[in-house]
Amino acid sequence: MTNISMEPTFSEGARAKLEPRRYRNAKPRRFDVVVVRPLGVDREDIKRIVGLPGELVEIRDGELWIDGEVVNEPHIAEHMPSNWLHTWGTRDHEYIVLGDNRAAPGITDSRRYGPLNADAVIGPITRRLN
Repeated sequence: MTNISMEPTFSEGARAKLEPRRYRNAKPRRFDVVVVRPLGVDREDIKRIVGLPGELVEIRDGELWIDGEVVNEPHIAEHMPSNWLHTWGTRDHEYIVLGDNRAAPGITDSRRYGPLNADAVIGPITRRLN
């Protein structure tokens, strides 16, 4: 289910356990690894939640900023190029998701399709199977 955008956390073709019912009684948290299916995209993918509802999320100087504060992301392999600039304001039911391999070609995360409605977040990945 994964592609190179989640390396090194998940290698291309890795298998993982999905918990689709977990978010029925709990809300996604920052840095949860989740399966998403964005509106208008014909496949599911694995991404990491970086922005929560009601936040101002920015990519500037190659780093992630939330509400004006830089966020430490120990799970990413490489920071984004410093010339990338993205800004999103999320509404009460929206999330920002990014891949861990921020420099991977062919962007398939919120840099491409913007904030995701909560309905597009299918559930968290709870463990790797291989």
